[in-house]
Amino acid sequence: MIQLREDQLTQLDAQAHRSGKSRAQIIREAVDSSLPTGFDQELADRYAAAYPEQTSGTDEWGSLDAWHSAAAAAREHLSDGENGLVGVDEWA
Repeated sequence: MIQLREDQLTQLDAQAHRSGKSRAQIIREAVDSSLPTGFDQELADRYAAAYPEQTSGTDEWGSLDAWHSAAAAAREHLSDGENGLVGVDEWA
């Protein structure tokens, strides 16, 4: 058994009505979507083990911080400010 606030229960009932699902089914799906799958956790663990503390700084490939700055500057230069990148077809 779980306890919900009145506003949460109201939203849950509305979602159940719209979707044709039971409260329990919606709650189960919400819990499932918030828990990592075995694959997700395994991948995260493998990544963390392979790249310990290598999130910034300079290595044999150069400065990761400089690359991030250059990528951000390029994105800003190409952006129209509201709708994303100018001249980039999202379906390409």
